[in-house]
Amino acid sequence: MTVMEHTFTCTDAALLLRPLTPADSERYRLLRNQDQNRRCFFYSDPISVKSQQEWYQNYLRRENDYMFAVCDADGTFLGGAALYDVTGDTAEFGRLIIDQAAAGRSGCGAQALLLLCRLARETLHLTSLHLEVYQDNLPARKTYEKAGFLTKRQYPAPDGMRDICYMEKLL
Repeated sequence: MTVMEHTFTCTDAALLLRPLTPADSERYRLLRNQDQNRRCFFYSDPISVKSQQEWYQNYLRRENDYMFAVCDADGTFLGGAALYDVTGDTAEFGRLIIDQAAAGRSGCGAQALLLLCRLARETLHLTSLHLEVYQDNLPARKTYEKAGFLTKRQYPAPDGMRDICYMEKLL
């Protein structure tokens, strides 16, 4: 079994993106399982400790997925974000979640996304990113638009209950 742990980091004056650790993965799970956050994910069922641990071990074996802890300048965990399914010169962005109470300010999600865009361009040499988001998830869509993502198309979710926006950004 090959284990691939990336070492990529990116920082600015207020945030640090670093590889997700097992302890971060559990913090991420707890954030993700909060009702107001769960409903924003395509798979919205609660995640168990065991399922998260299995996910993390599987994640470590994928060579084209990069999961990051989003931390403030002093290293406090604020949330997570990912670049995944890296193929050629493009990747999908997702799994963004920020603990607003820990952050103590708004805008950390957009700031983390801009840092990931910089890392994608400068370190991974990608030329574009794409994502999918529920059309009615207005806070996330505003964050993505602030970072320069444009909606390219909209289509019904598989369950037919909500619409999904497909968005892209050229780096």
